[in-house]
Amino acid sequence: MRQIKNGFSKKVTYISLVIFSILCLYPLLWLLMSSFKDGSELFTNTWGIPKSLHIENYTRAISKGNIGNSFLNSFIITGVSVFLSVILGAMVSYGIERLNWKMSVKVKSLFLMGMSIPTYAAIVPLFAMFNKLQLLDSYIAVIIAHVVFALPMTVFILAGFFSTIPKELEEAAIMDGCSVIQSFFKIILPVAKSSVVTVAVINFINIWNDLLFAQVFLTAENKMPLPVALTTFADLDSVDYTGLLAAVVLSVIPTIVIYIILHDQIMDGMTSGAVKG
Repeated sequence: MRQIKNGFSKKVTYISLVIFSILCLYPLLWLLMSSFKDGSELFTNTWGIPKSLHIENYTRAISKGNIGNSFLNSFIITGVSVFLSVILGAMVSYGIERLNWKMSVKVKSLFLMGMSIPTYAAIVPLFAMFNKLQLLDSYIAVIIAHVVFALPMTVFILAGFFSTIPKELEEAAIMDGCSVIQSFFKIILPVAKSSVVTVAVINFINIWNDLLFAQVFLTAENKMPLPVALTTFADLDSVDYTGLLAAVVLSVIPTIVIYIILHDQIMDGMTSGAVKG
């Protein structure tokens, strides 16, 4: 009787996982199929396979949305923002959790308070500050905003992981003549590699898909990242849905590729955080 119950529960679990997988994958499949349809077929054959492949949707997406230049802008903004947020967040987390000083708990609480601040609440102060510093319409303004809002989550995740690393590793490194900085780069970061990769991927996805900062702080069209470029497919009286879907497919490719390449490190970081944290 117990074996029958176990077999039934396994079947229910497998069926549930299959249904959940379909629910997660079908939107991507629908997006890909719809990007090859023409305007009329998109509404008459919404859920079906396209009758013919309209490659011109992608050529129109590249030309109308200036996807190539927008890709470059997104890579510059996202790459620099992710690098700075991860390296600065790791240094802050190391200082909070590994160095003994009186204000460490208060400083950590101050950073974590940043997670409760809505992005929209800081737009006006940031705009005024960047305007006085003459940083508007530059990559620097967008990068600073992204780094500032990515730091609280980065510190929250990495500080929790750093606190579980045995202090004997650092003590052994110091005995061998390593300084604090050398201990951080040669001991702590390699040990926390999976968690660092996990945080980097989270920050990459958030920054890559962000529309607000670029739309507010940038004015030149040749500096706009992909999320802003996608808005060019919608006019006041019409929307180029098929061109927009093709552009969306192109915009999600980097996120999917990065996850495929780093999924092992991401899973290690999530499981280690769950076990050790």
